Amino acid sequence: MHTTSEAHHASAISPLVRGIETETLLILSKISEQKEFLENLLKKYSVKSPEAIEKMIEQGEIEEHPAYEDYLSALSYEQNIKELKEMLDSLVKRI
Repeated sequence: MHTTSEAHHASAISPLVRGIETETLLILSKISEQKEFLENLLKKYSVKSPEAIEKMIEQGEIEEHPAYEDYLSALSYEQNIKELKEMLDSLVKRI
């Protein structure tokens, strides 16, 4: 049997925990989405990193357009993933 203060404490925490759980799921979903975008772009050029796309452009292996835009997009996806992981880390520290 819960005391009044335990019941109050549990109800005060629940919305916070639910909020953190929801935020965590949203961040994980966004990370997954950004990773998928990045992987699809890298597959397009059969490379493992955005820098490899840039190198292919520099060496004349592929046309600059649209490869350079893809390279910039891949860099952006990597940065987004990094920032989302930092947000997730910060969120975990709040728990």
